[in-house]
Amino acid sequence: MDHHSASIPDLNLLSQALTANVNPFIITDAQQLDMPIVYVNPAFEQLSGYRAAEIIGRNCRFMQGQDRDQDARREIRDALAQGQSTTTVLRNYRKDGTLFYNELTLSPLRDVAGILTHFVGFQNDVTSLEEALRGEAQAREQLSATLNRMTDGFLSFDKDWKLIYINKAAARIAGRQPEDFAGLDPFAAFSEHRDAALSLAVLQAVETGTTQSAVSYLPAFGRWIELTAYPGDDGMSMFLRDVTESREAQRELQVSEERFAKVFQTSPISIFIIRSKDGTFVDVNEEFLRQIGYRREDIIGNQSQNLISLVDPADRDETWDTLDPPQPIQSREILFYNKAGEAVHGVLTIVPTEVAGETCTICFMRDVTEEKRAQHRLEASEARLRNTVTELQRTLDLSLDMIVTVGADDHLIFVRVSAASSRILGYAPEEMLGRSAFDFVHPDDAAMTSVEGQHISSGQATTTFQNRYLHKDGSVVWLEWSAVVVPDERLLYGVARDITQRQSAEEDQAFLVAIVHASHNAIIGLSLDGIVRSWNPGAEELYGYTAAEVIGQPITFLIPAEFQILEMKLIERARRGERDPPFEAWRITKSGKQIQVVVTISPVLNAAAQVVGFSKITRDITSLREAEHEVQTLNENLRDQLRHVTGLQEIDRSIAASAGLDVTLGLILDNIMQRLNADAVTVLLLDQHTLTLEYAAARGFTTALHDLTLQLGEGLGGQVAVDRQPMLIPDLRTVTLSPTWWAMLQKERIMAYYGAPIIAKGKVLGVIEVLHRKPFDPSATWLETFGILDNQAAIAVDSSWLFTELERKNLELRLAYDETIEGWARALDLRDHETEGHSRRVTEMTVALCQHLSVPPEKLVDVRRGALLHDIGKMGVPDAVLLKPGKLTEDEWVMMRKHPGYAVDLLSPIEYLRPALDIPQYHHEKWDGSGYPLGLKGEAIPRAARAFAVVDVYDALTSNRPYRKAWTRKRALEHIQNGAGTHFDPAVVMIFMQMLHQSAP
Repeated sequence: MDHHSASIPDLNLLSQALTANVNPFIITDAQQLDMPIVYVNPAFEQLSGYRAAEIIGRNCRFMQGQDRDQDARREIRDALAQGQSTTTVLRNYRKDGTLFYNELTLSPLRDVAGILTHFVGFQNDVTSLEEALRGEAQAREQLSATLNRMTDGFLSFDKDWKLIYINKAAARIAGRQPEDFAGLDPFAAFSEHRDAALSLAVLQAVETGTTQSAVSYLPAFGRWIELTAYPGDDGMSMFLRDVTESREAQRELQVSEERFAKVFQTSPISIFIIRSKDGTFVDVNEEFLRQIGYRREDIIGNQSQNLISLVDPADRDETWDTLDPPQPIQSREILFYNKAGEAVHGVLTIVPTEVAGETCTICFMRDVTEEKRAQHRLEASEARLRNTVTELQRTLDLSLDMIVTVGADDHLIFVRVSAASSRILGYAPEEMLGRSAFDFVHPDDAAMTSVEGQHISSGQATTTFQNRYLHKDGSVVWLEWSAVVVPDERLLYGVARDITQRQSAEEDQAFLVAIVHASHNAIIGLSLDGIVRSWNPGAEELYGYTAAEVIGQPITFLIPAEFQILEMKLIERARRGERDPPFEAWRITKSGKQIQVVVTISPVLNAAAQVVGFSKITRDITSLREAEHEVQTLNENLRDQLRHVTGLQEIDRSIAASAGLDVTLGLILDNIMQRLNADAVTVLLLDQHTLTLEYAAARGFTTALHDLTLQLGEGLGGQVAVDRQPMLIPDLRTVTLSPTWWAMLQKERIMAYYGAPIIAKGKVLGVIEVLHRKPFDPSATWLETFGILDNQAAIAVDSSWLFTELERKNLELRLAYDETIEGWARALDLRDHETEGHSRRVTEMTVALCQHLSVPPEKLVDVRRGALLHDIGKMGVPDAVLLKPGKLTEDEWVMMRKHPGYAVDLLSPIEYLRPALDIPQYHHEKWDGSGYPLGLKGEAIPRAARAFAVVDVYDALTSNRPYRKAWTRKRALEHIQNGAGTHFDPAVVMIFMQMLHQSAP
């Protein structure tokens, strides 16, 4: 909580921030009938010219004056009725009556319960932008109207051959409407006319940069079309004229003189014929006379040289050179003045020919004066339009908002982007042109942006929405969009405002407000003079005062008098911007109760890092301190219980481990000393044979007690044993004791005595005595604890005596087992007189060899028993076979080799002999696998059996037999060495040899 307190905004700070906001805005009360204005910031006063006092309490409608018929008003009414946000443009009027266009963004405000309470309206003066857009639209409309009134077709392309404009006359030539040509490539749309003279003239105009004219018959249209192409730096303009009729007229003139005459006279084009040899006018038509303003008789017979003066001086020489002598057919524009002095623009076409056998020149001159005037007007309009667009673009580039034009399709391709993109997104405009908006939109907002794009493209009203873009450096930028579609152009015009800081600030403010209101700690805002400015629900809960009762009051009424000086010192430090760690103090609640709290005082800084107030975070720790004390008490009790349980566990482990009785009794006495705060303690054990009590253990004495004994009934301990009941003597001076015992107690300064019998299974086993050097009166808890330890002592003594008795019985039983086994072995030796003493010898030697082979000591008893009983299975072999003096037959050998199996059958039912079966069962197995009964090989043969096999053969070879004398030791060892690796385990043989060498005399 300490880390967050410094960032909690003060209401005064928020008010200053709203007042300093350069963006005009107002707040209206949504819960009043006419939604009056309840707040305006200074920026709105400056925008409207009204002072706040003239605005507060009025409805926003007064800003429209009598200009009530606005679509935007209906949008606002709908948004207010539905409690929704909207953005629109209104025509508003300042206090001085001047009109300004106001972009209004209206947003609802709701309380924590979600109830609509207010609307906030953000204002933006867009007058310049609206006037520029309206001027541009008006210029477009005027230009379009002018071009559509022309009878000749007109087309305009940019330098990329994108169609900019086509008038109705040009579209009519192709049998279409102007909108049918939107987005068409002229060469692709009329590929069948690619080789026509018109197309070639256009290409030549592009290549040469000069005006080109051509006439061509277009089969697809069934028309003759005259084209004049005017190339420019920014594209191409073309005039089209349907000259099908004039072409047909010329053909008729060639067929019929009469038809020619009629055409000549009625031609809308000025025609005159000049005799080449003297330049005399031979004939002229009416159009020519109309153009120059002279009568026919003034012209016929006159020489052309006399009329050349009518031509503009700039064109005069070139025109005369064209006529005298006549040049090949060519056309040129000329400027001349008629009889009335009016300028006439014409296109002069000169055709050398023969008329009535004389060389003549036929001149056609088309009056293009109106065309020139229209062209001049068009060029001027285009220049103005270009200037307007340039100025508009310059204005847009200076805007802090990013203004874009986007293709109205699913891809949202950027067509134009203002310079603000560099500042907002880090991308220069040229980096965004031609790319989809989805290349820059945050992936999580792509679907929403697509839906908004479709919504706008559907031709609905101006739309405002927010989404996230990714800055070039990867950071997230929040943009607020206002967009509209132009249906005829299939383009979206959008204005994007960077609201990242606003979004972050709104989120931070919402988080802070939520944290403050949700906190159960008291969070209080104070002014510099200690007046309460804010009071959260946690403060109401802690102190019992509502916010209305406290706000505006000095904070000192909550502070006890003894803490006032300390509080003032801490506030003074906070006023200097210093921070102190949390401190504990006391506060007074509304009920008058004093509570213990932890307080944190922190300065609140404005944007200029100036201290404008303080925040106080207070937490009630009364319950915490009480809980800490209770926990401390519980911990002490728990530690005592843990020590007690631990002591009992140690005693239990000692008993379970069958540790020495003196060790267990020592643990019990130590626990009595520690747990029961005894000064001295003794244990006397009863000798069941002499019926005397002997001191077995003692603690706390300086005098040794080991040689002292008591008869039953003698002394305090003897009486406790006889009575079988505890004895308490709080003050030993009140009883009579033997002089010897009393002298020792005085030497040890013992004053109080408590003794209890040690009883197990109804028998008295001894006495425990607890002695104190001060008068003593045990509590119930003390007696309970002592009783547990006394029971543990009884269990320990009884277990020790029982264990001793069991060990004695077990030893007697083992001796009986071993004597029985040795008896069996002697019986076997007596049955086979040739092997008398053999079992004893091989047993002793096998045990010794296994010790050298590191067989664990606890396994040696099984080795001994197995060696003694190695031939126990021969009891199942008939005497005729076992005692046969001669060589055994094959069948007899089969019977003899069954004796290991007989041994298993005899011994396995006896549980304690099962571990000894390795030698009786496997001592005839051989290392190379050639033995019996199972043919085991190598280490698959148990180690004890491998050791016994060596000893058994050695003893047999070195013992006398009826059929041979005993071998010498040397010869027997050589035989065994030769059998290593086949009959015997080589490693066992090596250890056996070492053992015999060590034991040799």
